[in-house]
Amino acid sequence: MQIQSVTVMTLVNDIERALKFYRDVLGFTVQEEQEDLVLFAEGVGLQLSPEPLPELNLSLNAVMLTLFIPDVHAAFHELTERGAAFFLAPTTEGGVTFASLRDTEGNLIQLFETGGLLSP
Repeated sequence: MQIQSVTVMTLVNDIERALKFYRDVLGFTVQEEQEDLVLFAEGVGLQLSPEPLPELNLSLNAVMLTLFIPDVHAAFHELTERGAAFFLAPTTEGGVTFASLRDTEGNLIQLFETGGLLSP
């Protein structure tokens, strides 16, 4: 099997709200947009959930999107200025730096800087 590309699909209750977050806060580039689906050039898609997502137990529909970036501290400051709310500020452990936040639907997003130790 040869994999040509991978897209992570994230189920959402409010596709307009999620689109604004991924496009305007994270800076993703919209590749395709339909009424119930948005695909970004960065390999992430949003899909309107066929049923309401659980509000109390987010782990039932858990997705963690890890973004490998060159500078977590700079991204943290930039995204905070755009309105992103981090629950874990930049932290360095074992030679890697990471920070974590949630999207508008409660999915985990982790910014990850390896300093060349790991490759995505």
